[in-house]
Amino acid sequence: MSKRQWAGFLAGVCLVWGALGVDALAAGSFEERLHALEPTIGHYPAEMKDKAGARAVKAQYEALKKDLDAALASRPKDEKLLYQRGYLQSMGHNFDYPGAWEGATADLTAALKIAPNDVPAILTLAQLWVNSRPDLAKNAEELFRAAQCNKGEAPLEEAQNGLFFALYYQGRLKEAYEQAQYLKHNWPNDPAYGSLVETVRSVLQKKGERLPEEPTRYAMGTCADKAH
Repeated sequence: MSKRQWAGFLAGVCLVWGALGVDALAAGSFEERLHALEPTIGHYPAEMKDKAGARAVKAQYEALKKDLDAALASRPKDEKLLYQRGYLQSMGHNFDYPGAWEGATADLTAALKIAPNDVPAILTLAQLWVNSRPDLAKNAEELFRAAQCNKGEAPLEEAQNGLFFALYYQGRLKEAYEQAQYLKHNWPNDPAYGSLVETVRSVLQKKGERLPEEPTRYAMGTCADKAH
């Protein structure tokens, strides 16, 4: 190999590694920027201290959305980028950003077509639907069950918690009561689950419904359920 060929080879290697490095840095940057937004808009209602804080968060959100748009313009089938933009927009929905719900649904659905077993994407879409559209509670239930299935038999708290709300919003109160009992049994240190049990018990008693005598002993929404 001549000196000219060797120099060309090294230049090519540097270009490849440079591109890989830029992609890796961008992916890391997107993840860090998403995490930075979670304390304020990662839940509903979003926590905006004042108008100035709200403007700052909106500016962060829009800048990250713009950068993800640009990244996806060159790699439209990149599942990780689709998930990240979908997750960002699910947070945007928490502060009623226009078009965020629709954008999140489209991106997360597209990501799951590419990688149907991506548990974070499954859970993000399920949470978006169950917390915003009671008419999509059945769809959310299926997603929560799929998330648990992909994690195996060990109970996945986020999936099991979401399943309670999916059942409750469908009016399947006895099943929701059993699920609340299951949550309380598996995570006894979280007082919220005891409150769920009492809330659903009160509703059922007012309806004159008989309560299940024993709490559920299995993880609702696992792969084992699909066999029945």
